[in-house]
Amino acid sequence: MKEFQSLRESLCPTFGLRQRMLHFIQNLVYYMMFEVIEPNWQTMENAISSGKKQSGNRGFGISMATGQERGKDGDQTIDDILAMHNEFLRRTLKDCLLTNGELIRTLTKLMTTCLLFSDQMNLFVETTQINEERDRIAKEERQKRQHNISIVSKRSRLRKTAKDQAAARKARWEAHTELLEGELNTDSYKRMISRFSQVFNNNLTDFMTQLRDSGECANLLSRLDFNGFVSSSLKL
Repeated sequence: MKEFQSLRESLCPTFGLRQRMLHFIQNLVYYMMFEVIEPNWQTMENAISSGKKQSGNRGFGISMATGQERGKDGDQTIDDILAMHNEFLRRTLKDCLLTNGELIRTLTKLMTTCLLFSDQMNLFVETTQINEERDRIAKEERQKRQHNISIVSKRSRLRKTAKDQAAARKARWEAHTELLEGELNTDSYKRMISRFSQVFNNNLTDFMTQLRDSGECANLLSRLDFNGFVSSSLKL
């Protein structure tokens, strides 16, 4: 929809809401993948490779109470590997917020809101046939270029035909833009975007408040509000 420059003002609330949702989803996925799962997996692999058996909560090592629990020559047994894997799962579940019921409920609401917004935007695109019109014009442009390459004579007639085709495409594009502008300025569309924005902001406020009060996942909190914009706009 970037082609509709004249509709930028009408599309601004929609694009702004989409960008806030993208910011949240991208930073949540990055945090879980690269700050939780990947480091914990690497720590577990290193512990298994080094055959570490330490007591306490540090690393993925485990304490060995008696000599009978050790494998031959003190090597790790399958029970040791399972214990390390269970520790990996425990840490990963905790750091991914999957053990905090209150945070999970709020996070589920946020994700559901994003999915519903995406579905509504897909329906809007299908209804207004934005992609179909864009693809049709792009196809005509490709055909025009291929025609220009294949025909080297009769240049004057070719230029006239190309000019007429360009004028027809421009007229169709302007008519489609006018149709879109009418749809974007309807009360129902504005109410839909306003409602999605309100629900998303409310859920994000609850999520970040709960995250801050729990004292967990400080890295995620700082990623979501790295410049203070979210906390200031939501008045946290």
